[in-house]
Amino acid sequence: MMKKTVDYKSLRGFNYTQSDAWNDRDFWERYDHAIVDRDMGYAERLKLNSARIFLPYTVYRADPDKFLANVKDFVQTAWKHGVSTNPIVYFGAFFFPIEEEFERLPGETLRPLSKTIRTPESWKIGEEYFDRLYEAIGNEEGLLFWDISNEPGYTDNFVTWYDEEPKYNQDFRPAVPDLAELREKQEKTWEFIRHFCRYVKEKDPDHDIGVGNIFIWETEPSRTAELVDVIVFHDYSSTRARLREVLETAIALGKKYGKPVVDNEMCCLARANPYDMSIALHEEYEVGWYLFELMIGQDGWNRVHGVVYPDGTVRDPSIVAAIYGFFRNRGESALRADVNQEDYLERAIFYADRVLKATRRPRRRDHSSDAAELLEAAEYVANLLEAGELVPMNEPPTAKIESWRRQEKPDCDAIRDFLFELIETLKKSTRFIKSAREFTELRM
Repeated sequence: MMKKTVDYKSLRGFNYTQSDAWNDRDFWERYDHAIVDRDMGYAERLKLNSARIFLPYTVYRADPDKFLANVKDFVQTAWKHGVSTNPIVYFGAFFFPIEEEFERLPGETLRPLSKTIRTPESWKIGEEYFDRLYEAIGNEEGLLFWDISNEPGYTDNFVTWYDEEPKYNQDFRPAVPDLAELREKQEKTWEFIRHFCRYVKEKDPDHDIGVGNIFIWETEPSRTAELVDVIVFHDYSSTRARLREVLETAIALGKKYGKPVVDNEMCCLARANPYDMSIALHEEYEVGWYLFELMIGQDGWNRVHGVVYPDGTVRDPSIVAAIYGFFRNRGESALRADVNQEDYLERAIFYADRVLKATRRPRRRDHSSDAAELLEAAEYVANLLEAGELVPMNEPPTAKIESWRRQEKPDCDAIRDFLFELIETLKKSTRFIKSAREFTELRM
């Protein structure tokens, strides 16, 4: 096999688990080819080109042949859609008997899996695991590069630099730990990682390797920069200035070691790290990226991450626009939408007022169409609000309207109250309003 050449600047990737999976272990235990095929189709439509997947050793241990067959199916299915695969080799590296999985050493305050890296003898199990993994997918065209480990400096699966949670500075940036004080813990982790950097590279010289560091400043203390082919980091910076600082640090390290850099985890709604901001700055600095993550779901991380719902709808069209290289105008040239430029605001209010009066009058004997008429008027107003971005879109008014339309007997009083609220919001949200009374003269 020839050496795989990777253009890291061109990577537009995503982390992946099925939307209905609580975590990566759950995903592989309930692996579904049809769902993967559908989701990779979404990635193809978005012109995303690489998937990063977590490979829990515990699932492999439970049924090696089934697990490896599923991983191979994933790589092949993704590649069918033009999506390469970046597997995380040592994620959940339980290289000891299952009954000891959650035991701690006497007096031990570190996380349970510290046993894995305290006993180098168990590394042989890790080597045998990679041998099987390499045998299964090492010659697959869709294999891009190996991510040796996910966030070994701070993770539930290795000894961490922190006893509990990461510390933060007064401005709420992650604080660099006292490496001298924690060097013993640090070295136990990185000794393990450096060993498997060498092992994987020796076993597979045709594919690049990297280590998915949680922070870019882990690169040099870990002494892995000399061993990897690509410097990998994760970043969820909460402001543009902080993200620029991280990207500039990454680029400087890349130049220092003569290696490409890539961010294979970014974007989180719950960390003040919007997708469009992160994508825009990575594009500006020409640093390849992987979103966290592709699918939106009800469980686990999928609630605060993700681009696409299982049915192909999206949470936020600005994310899709950003993936395609289009970003919101936040400059002085941005124009406020005048939703009343053609007097539709007055039309909407006049129409809504007429429907409200007609549906509540007792002389109307047949009220069977009241709900439909009220919802039609509500949609008229809601569409102006949504088109002009005059309301929050985390729960679009039209979504509530459609929910009522699906009901057999919607509550007309509740719809009326909602329509009143929409009208008041429309009046407050625009400076281009005339009174509805003036508009009556137009006699629609």
